[in-house]
Amino acid sequence: MGGGGKYPYPKWVWSYYGGWWPSPKRVVTNSLITGAGIAGLLTLVWNFSANHELRHRYPDRWIPSMLWSREFHDPAFKAMWEEQLAKEGRQWIEPIPDWWPFKKQQAKDV
Repeated sequence: MGGGGKYPYPKWVWSYYGGWWPSPKRVVTNSLITGAGIAGLLTLVWNFSANHELRHRYPDRWIPSMLWSREFHDPAFKAMWEEQLAKEGRQWIEPIPDWWPFKKQQAKDV
């Protein structure tokens, strides 16, 4: 029923689960390597996307991408949006809301 024992296989072939006959000690190492690779690729794609994000219409409400998009933090873009919103009779929405826990605290004068 078993079809025979283990046969010779090329040792240079790399696979996530450890090869033809997986070995648990390699699964942990390979998982870490794969996770680091995925995290690296995700970081590159995220940065590219955030740097090239461009809105053709100002949002009606706060959206999460306002936190990292340069369009809402760059003074030139901000002035352009404020001018456009004034024409439309709308108001500027702060990109970092008051409830955001990682907001930079401004120094208070005492």
